[in-house]
Amino acid sequence: MNRVLKIGIDARVLADPHCGIGRYATNLVREFAALQSQHRVFLYSHRPFQLGFSLPEKWKVRVGAVHKPGLSTAFAQLYFPVWARKDGIDVFWTPRHQLPLLLPPRTRKVLTVHDVAWKRFPETMTRSNHVLEALMMPLSLRIADQVITDSKFSCSEILTFFPGVKSKINVIYLASNLKSEGEMGLCPLSRPYFLFVGSSEPRKNIERMLLAYVQYRKLIPHPIDLVLAGGYQWGNFSATDFIRANDLQSSVHLIQHVDDTVLRALYANAQALVLVSLYEGFGLPLVEAMQWGIPLIASNTSSVGEIAGDAALLVDPNETDEIVQAFRRMTEDEAMRLELSQKSKKRGQQFSWKQAASETMALLCQD
Repeated sequence: MNRVLKIGIDARVLADPHCGIGRYATNLVREFAALQSQHRVFLYSHRPFQLGFSLPEKWKVRVGAVHKPGLSTAFAQLYFPVWARKDGIDVFWTPRHQLPLLLPPRTRKVLTVHDVAWKRFPETMTRSNHVLEALMMPLSLRIADQVITDSKFSCSEILTFFPGVKSKINVIYLASNLKSEGEMGLCPLSRPYFLFVGSSEPRKNIERMLLAYVQYRKLIPHPIDLVLAGGYQWGNFSATDFIRANDLQSSVHLIQHVDDTVLRALYANAQALVLVSLYEGFGLPLVEAMQWGIPLIASNTSSVGEIAGDAALLVDPNETDEIVQAFRRMTEDEAMRLELSQKSKKRGQQFSWKQAASETMALLCQD
């Protein structure tokens, strides 16, 4: 398409850049800006946000003043269609599962769906999020002209429940938002450790990972530490309570709300990344760890095995003993760690935000 388009973007997640979808959207918006295309871009959000990079002069930002997360969806459904009409938006893209349902008919609609966890693992979501996904995702998929997802696994999951979108679904892989040459803070630990990065939502399988870690410490004479780095805790399981109850304060380190400089230091010094999630649409920590050539302990289910590839010891996330043995092997087998490290570094080169942005922009600009 040669004509200049007006592209609207649901930018609400830019106000929460540390969550997975926030990182996804932030990186794509940064790369869109770097493309220096002729198209005009309009960023719509329920509240102000800050970016660590400059936007082109011809871009426009529209924001509201809603600071309660629970009102974000209502704001988007009410205001984004009004703004889209006012701005004459030709194509609208949302990176977060739910389109504004009243967008003008002439506006092409593009939707990113990262997973269908609300179908597979409803018990791992808050009730409000589950209700919202169950209500909005089917309607959004119906009106979308194009659908983007992060992995072949997620594509197959979406088609299982929504076979009607087969002709309009596209797989575009994500990448790491952390560059190994970026600013690095001080590493909180000076001794070897396993690293988990992410929130403590139930599908991340934190409880089973910690149970396996307790058994691992009993199995070998010189176990290494475990670091849990990420955001909030929620659900019925509390990592903090588990650590206290099992007297693990000196060996399991909970580090919440880390910034990118500290996260780089944690990755750079980790012996292995552990991601044994029950369900992931992609698994950003995997490709982040690959920037440093870090070996992986990863689930053999959902998208995790697809993205980790040959850079990981793959385990059944429902089998505690398999996780225990992966901890043990990653501690004792130096030759295996070195081999996985080399494979990790090589595999990481296959994932690029520049490529993801180019493919996404091409999709937005289709006739």
